[in-house]
Amino acid sequence: MTRMTRLIYYLVALLFFFFLSLTTLSRYQLVEPVSKVNPEAIPVGTKYLTWLPHGEFTDQHEAFRNAIRLGLELDRTVIAPMLRLGKPLPWQPFDKLAQAYSTSQTKQLLRQKCTTSTTAIDDHDCITMNDWTEIPWSSFFDLKAISAEFGIPVIERLHGHGLGLEETAEDVREPITDVVVVDVLTFVENSTFIKQRQSQWHGFYSSDDNDSKGKWGGFLGRQVSQRIVNQPNQQQHQKQPTPLKTVIQAQQWDALAQRQYIQFGALSSTARYQVHSTIQQMDLRKALNRHLLVTPNQMAPLQQQADQVVTALGGEQHFSSLKLNFAKVIALDARMKHDMHGTTMETMDDLDAQMQKELMDAVVLEVFGDIPINQAVSAAMPVKSNSDLSLVLSQQQQQQQSSSSYINRQKLLDACIDYRQNIEEQYPIYYLVSDHIPSPSSRPDIYGPLLSFFPCLFTKSDMKQWGKLDMSTWISSHPYLQDRGVDYEKMLDPMLDILIAGRGYSFFEVPHSPLTRFMGWQGRASSNSSNSSSMTSL
Repeated sequence: MTRMTRLIYYLVALLFFFFLSLTTLSRYQLVEPVSKVNPEAIPVGTKYLTWLPHGEFTDQHEAFRNAIRLGLELDRTVIAPMLRLGKPLPWQPFDKLAQAYSTSQTKQLLRQKCTTSTTAIDDHDCITMNDWTEIPWSSFFDLKAISAEFGIPVIERLHGHGLGLEETAEDVREPITDVVVVDVLTFVENSTFIKQRQSQWHGFYSSDDNDSKGKWGGFLGRQVSQRIVNQPNQQQHQKQPTPLKTVIQAQQWDALAQRQYIQFGALSSTARYQVHSTIQQMDLRKALNRHLLVTPNQMAPLQQQADQVVTALGGEQHFSSLKLNFAKVIALDARMKHDMHGTTMETMDDLDAQMQKELMDAVVLEVFGDIPINQAVSAAMPVKSNSDLSLVLSQQQQQQQSSSSYINRQKLLDACIDYRQNIEEQYPIYYLVSDHIPSPSSRPDIYGPLLSFFPCLFTKSDMKQWGKLDMSTWISSHPYLQDRGVDYEKMLDPMLDILIAGRGYSFFEVPHSPLTRFMGWQGRASSNSSNSSSMTSL
């Protein structure tokens, strides 16, 4: 009996120590992972990232480029929202931008809302509904090449504007159950403040339960009340730095490694998200500047229209492109923003004759100062008197009232091409794009200074007159151009201009914009196609 009692005591003690050891071991094993991986993260086979589009084409394009680089850095599938053409969606803080994208930007919902006459007249979204449209990026760019060359899967959200738990991209085969929001321009807790230079950093959500629920719980359908990265020794900031000094550093991405779905805000604003400077990242950056997502040539009918215009202008590398955005020039010039009565002036037609002349003189000086020197010299030299171009120009001066007729314009183009081919090979022939009138030659009172230096200046209006450009023949039959009420010819103008200008000798715009950088890549893309037959920030 004594032996049995001792055995029972021994077994009880053994079980007690075993249970105590198991509990202690479990506690120590959980300490390290908790600081790295959020326990709420749900392991899934595929992880995603996406962003909120805003701005003009170049803004959206830059955001897509940055998303691709983040896709490589984070080993995630990129979900691309469609490209918005026409009236841009302005930048806003994340919650407002997300709301605008998910509701106001959905044409189906808009049409339902705008059925009543009162709403259609008074509601701003209804009034501007036909001022914009959405088209898949793959209609213009070869997205498959990104995956083929760098292994970055890219899928498109072709239907709806569902985000996060309500993702509507058809190629997302599994339910989205785990979402995290990252937007350093909106939330101070999303980023590291550079000026602090400390090892700890703010997590992607506030530790204040009420604060985080108010921001994100309702929209993404998820209540989050803890930081992603534990900071036991974090000190409160005495003064919050400005958003312009915030950035997410490359080593911080580990905190999101187990999250299924990352929803970024705007991705086109400055260098906010750092990636490791690996060889593959450097190669990707070069590719994005040379041939990947560079030339919007996947819409065959649009490319054919551009080819016809290029041929009419003398062929590839035999003309240059000039873009004049007078509204931006006026907005940048304090002298021209208001008249003597304080009325805001926004367009060229708002200016009086004297201010129009001053503006055009300034534009001519700007163009002369920045175009290739060989073209500037050729344009400044008088046209040789024994040339057809000299004859045509003198005839136009004698008959100024009919110089804008399509017959005289065609003669001028033929003479310009002949002059460049046979007399002065550097003489500039320009394809002009502006936000003023279709044909500058019809207003010599305004465009006289420009035309006197650059008489060989032609526009889309000329090409339409000559039958070289007719978008109406194919737009209605294209599967992605079926948004009724939308002027697709106007919407596609920027893409057409890019295709034309990219085949020219040079591109120049007044004032400069991100489009100048984008057009610089077109030359590299053409060169690549002909030849081939530490730490960085985004």
